[in-house]
Amino acid sequence: MNTDLLRTFLEVAKTRHFGHSAENLYLTQSAVSSRIKQLEAMIGVPVFTRQRNNILLTTAGERLLPHAESLLASWQLAVQEVGVPTKKNAQLSLGGTSNLWDTFLQSLLPKLAIKFPNLYMRTEINNSQHLVRSLLGGRVDIFATLDPPANNDFEAEVIGDLELIMVCNHAGKQIEDIPNLGYVFVDWGTAFNIQQARLFTEPVAPILHTAQSRIALEFILSHRGAAYLPRALVQSYLDDQNLFQVSDCLEVKQEVFAVYIKGSDTSLSLGPIINFLKARDIKPETALAPIEDEF
Repeated sequence: MNTDLLRTFLEVAKTRHFGHSAENLYLTQSAVSSRIKQLEAMIGVPVFTRQRNNILLTTAGERLLPHAESLLASWQLAVQEVGVPTKKNAQLSLGGTSNLWDTFLQSLLPKLAIKFPNLYMRTEINNSQHLVRSLLGGRVDIFATLDPPANNDFEAEVIGDLELIMVCNHAGKQIEDIPNLGYVFVDWGTAFNIQQARLFTEPVAPILHTAQSRIALEFILSHRGAAYLPRALVQSYLDDQNLFQVSDCLEVKQEVFAVYIKGSDTSLSLGPIINFLKARDIKPETALAPIEDEF
């Protein structure tokens, strides 16, 4: 399969215009039209219906769309992994949920680059279920999570923790005030979510449910509400009195785990990286400082 044909197909499907697709791909309009005809000849059915100023996907084109996206993504991954520069003699694919990248993992990449100067890194941000599949499929080497999966093929090691506190945008509030303020539910993993459900004597419907702490933070700052958020993320707002800690809510430390295939910690490639992660006791950092470079 010629990947140029698939790339052209996806661009026309997105723009619904041969001329605009040609501009985006730096091709002539006739070249775009020729590629689509080649693709249609190859699969044996039309993928677009061509009407004046209106390009629509056929039923076959709709079915082809996810396959084209998947094929191009797989090809790009293969090029990245096979085409690693010779001076980069080690590879790491590191996964994590969006919450952990925002508040825990973002400072880790430069530290890994310093510790392992020949390391070629790739990241994946996704939900835990997808990361488990990626680990089993070999697309991810290690992923960070708050809920380690119960799988005999995996090892899970604590590499740090998040300190979570309940904050709101009004001073002097307590747990009984939260239903009126508006409860913002942030997904911090199954174990902690059970604790969150027990906060109130009666069920309280959240005004916002999100898996991303920064979305919750921005919502509370610009609107209202209360949520459990990492202290590292909100400390500057507490100092400036733009946010306030809810006085009678427990502070919770949530462990963060590195998950990897059993035996990986003894391999020549991943073993040193896993041991580095286990030894660091990683703390969340939200304000990144420039690191002195040797160049």
